[in-house]
Amino acid sequence: MNFTHLHGHSTFSFLEAIGKPAAIVNKAKELWMSAIAITDHNGMYGIVKFYQTAKEAGIKPIIGVEIGFVMDNNSQIPEQHIGNIVIIAKSKEGYQSLMELTSLANKEAIKGKWKIDLQTLKTFWKDIICIFGWANSRIGKMIALDERESKMIEIIHLIEDTIGKENVYLEIIAQDYNENTEHKKTNEVLLAIAEKENIGMVVNNNYFYPSSTDKQAREVALAIKDGLKIYDENRRKPKGQFHIMNEEEIRMILEHNGYEKNIINQLIDTNNKIAENINVEIDLNQSLFPNYETPEEVKDLYEQYKDRLVEEE
Repeated sequence: MNFTHLHGHSTFSFLEAIGKPAAIVNKAKELWMSAIAITDHNGMYGIVKFYQTAKEAGIKPIIGVEIGFVMDNNSQIPEQHIGNIVIIAKSKEGYQSLMELTSLANKEAIKGKWKIDLQTLKTFWKDIICIFGWANSRIGKMIALDERESKMIEIIHLIEDTIGKENVYLEIIAQDYNENTEHKKTNEVLLAIAEKENIGMVVNNNYFYPSSTDKQAREVALAIKDGLKIYDENRRKPKGQFHIMNEEEIRMILEHNGYEKNIINQLIDTNNKIAENINVEIDLNQSLFPNYETPEEVKDLYEQYKDRLVEEE
């Protein structure tokens, strides 16, 4: 199996990423990948199209979402401090859990920043995987704010207690440290925590566009989102390479950043093992309606008046 991306975005991460689900699937096929994930921000709008296209191409679709995560939705936390969590479905039941969690995240949004809390995860999780990494993740934000490592570990353990230790992973982001220095500190802290607490680790480069030639198109999208022009000096100019990388590119970056070969092999193998154990089957081409339980008072009224209703008919 070639390298499997478990964290990446399509055009349905509105104006944050470039690439329709079909383009992502085509790129994965071009790179001889047998599976790829889409984990769009705050929603699953492109998942059915992604699922259909991937299945037709003979590629396993890995379905996920990236949403905000806080410990308590009732706490007063600044919007800019809400870090993300990547959640991936392991099965059809996991896919249903993702739909419930994203719906509730929308309900609890702050200025467009969707979020769930630990209690929501405890209530609605089933057959999912959670990944922490990247500078914008919940743990990444804590690292940037120089919060205590013990506090980060406490949060990780609480999530492990909720969904199972085997379903929680920390994430190394494969970006050249010379281009993107913010990842160096985040990766080093996460690696230290993983070794200390025996937590599984994965690696991704967090793709935002299919090919390297799409980089400028993504920058145009970011400028539009921020109400700026492409020639404005204060527009966002992400440093790094965020295309769908092949395994060789991932390895080269990690080696350049000083990672030993055995660690690189372990990271890539973990990604692939996770992909092998994912099996999401979505029932398409049918009408699905929610099953609402009739309230007891309505049942009582029906029993009371059913004979009269029959007579009137």
